[in-house]
Amino acid sequence: MSQSGPRKRANRKQQIITNRLEVVASRLRELFGVPERKRRLPDPLDLLVATILSQNTNDINSHKAYVNLKSRYPDFMDLAAARPRDVERLIKVGGIANKKSKTIVAVVAEIRKKFAGFERRKLRRENRDALIDSLTELNGVGYKTASCVALFALGDDDAFPVDTHVHRVLNRLGIVCQKTPDKTYLAVRDSIPKGKGYEIHLNLIKFGRKICTAQKPSCFECVLFDVCDWKEKKLQAEKKAPTADDNKIEFMLLEEV
Repeated sequence: MSQSGPRKRANRKQQIITNRLEVVASRLRELFGVPERKRRLPDPLDLLVATILSQNTNDINSHKAYVNLKSRYPDFMDLAAARPRDVERLIKVGGIANKKSKTIVAVVAEIRKKFAGFERRKLRRENRDALIDSLTELNGVGYKTASCVALFALGDDDAFPVDTHVHRVLNRLGIVCQKTPDKTYLAVRDSIPKGKGYEIHLNLIKFGRKICTAQKPSCFECVLFDVCDWKEKKLQAEKKAPTADDNKIEFMLLEEV
């Protein structure tokens, strides 16, 4: 049976996104190389909590908050019975500690009720999209956090988290035209080149931190200039504030869990 018109159009649109992402992946691979996974995958709950800590702050400070929290609660399942104000003191360095502490305690409590142990072996049996959708039912867990669990903790190279850097770059390139990271995620999640989610995600973050920055991006040295649809791109260099040092650009919290 032939596909209906709307279905054909959807498939064509997905293929166009896939083809453009292949070009992006190839050029960023030449620029940054292929990121290597750590041999040991992090615990899914550790990764989920770390992702919550990373919200609205840089990876350096959120890592300090993670280390502080882990030193007090080696098993994050124990956070279900923790007092939010105790957690808040431990994660203060990561910013928005009052909100994050309440979210973490509530999320872990929900996980204890809804997921038997939150073990990698059991989570891997679930369909990726179904698992991500079920995780987003937890209050305080969005598509980014849920897909980070799939990508980093479950080793699913077809998962593709969309943070602010990834969202900004994909929209400037014109691969999608969406207002929020969640909408960008939904627009691309079925179009990620097979097995390339990990590579493209990490290299887009590096690219967004170093070249395609939020303010005064370095368009004049961009390897994607000719395939970028952003109307404000410029060939001439602009005077800009000093960029973060390479250690800050390269450091990824979720690679250190």
